[in-house]
Amino acid sequence: MNRCKLSVPRRNCLHIRKEGRHVSPAGFFKDLHVVLKDEDSSVRAKTCEMALVSSSLLPSLSDLLDDPSSSCRRNAHLVLNSLAQLPAGADAVLKLVPKLMLKVREMQQEEEEEVLLLSTLTSCSRLDPRPTLVSGGIPLIGQRLSHCSRDVCREAAAVLIALSVPEDGKRQVCEEQLLPVLMDLLQDGDVEVQTNAAGVIMNTVIITTGPSSCLVPSR
Repeated sequence: MNRCKLSVPRRNCLHIRKEGRHVSPAGFFKDLHVVLKDEDSSVRAKTCEMALVSSSLLPSLSDLLDDPSSSCRRNAHLVLNSLAQLPAGADAVLKLVPKLMLKVREMQQEEEEEVLLLSTLTSCSRLDPRPTLVSGGIPLIGQRLSHCSRDVCREAAAVLIALSVPEDGKRQVCEEQLLPVLMDLLQDGDVEVQTNAAGVIMNTVIITTGPSSCLVPSR
């Protein structure tokens, strides 16, 4: 596909929006599937910015989470995170949770990517925690509570708040002995880390094994 063809309809779309009309050139979004695989990383990165308007691009967009270009990966995470902020978007992104959990398992993302990834998982898990739970979410994300980055730690605790709502999630938090770690985080210098840790604890200790787990020394 000629890249010039993409730039023309893209400019047209922007022009149409400024005039208050909502008309897209025929075949434009279909062509985006091709451009997401363009050899030029700047083209792939810029295309990510436009992908938010069409959740049908999610499979191609999720492939960019493995892109060698950090800017492409970052933009892909930004788009998915933006989509997940809306109920309809989170519902669409839910099907990608297994792929997102694979990225968590790899532990090779840059810090900003990991923060965005965890934030996206939080939004999805608030809508439905089951996909993240069955993908091993609590033991994997629980490991991030000890991350050196306060941003990663904060987002990890936020995911665990959502995952500890159902009874199975509470049970796993106890089985993984995460409550002692969370208790330690109540003394963290970051207020948001403290708040999120407290949220997980409050969700979890309402079951029988919760309070006793708090007494187990942190690992």
